[in-house]
Amino acid sequence: MHQPVKDNLEEYLRGVSGKYGRAIPDEMETHLSSCAECASELSELELQSAALQSLRAPSEAELPAGFYARVMQRIDDARATNSVWAAFLEPIFAKRLFYSCATLLLLLGSYLISSETADHGLYNQPATVVSTPPDVAANAAPDDVDTTPQERDAVLVSLASYEQ
Repeated sequence: MHQPVKDNLEEYLRGVSGKYGRAIPDEMETHLSSCAECASELSELELQSAALQSLRAPSEAELPAGFYARVMQRIDDARATNSVWAAFLEPIFAKRLFYSCATLLLLLGSYLISSETADHGLYNQPATVVSTPPDVAANAAPDDVDTTPQERDAVLVSLASYEQ
């Protein structure tokens, strides 16, 4: 009989009949008078209930005039500033963005300038056009020219290293 009584102690304290209907308060009265364990648990619950009642405010708290309007204004302001695009409108963020872009531009510019001063060999020399006169080119036949690959390479090297 302990378990049904323990399950309904809170309802008994509130004055509400338990899940068994109106018959349970009479049975609980008789059980609580005969069982010391359940009676001590009931007294502990009464002490806890009294302690919780003492924490309750004595009267309804009155709010100052315009309280709800100020709360709603703060909520609206918080919603308006939570936009992603609002961050770009902040002056501090705009300054930081400007300084970081300027720093990046300065670094990239210095890298490009330092890499342009490097010597790239043949790329820095002016181009020279070598051609044969039109009358020689018209009379020359490919079979008439006896050159070896080594001679071709020597001519290419001399043309590539030509300086004025």
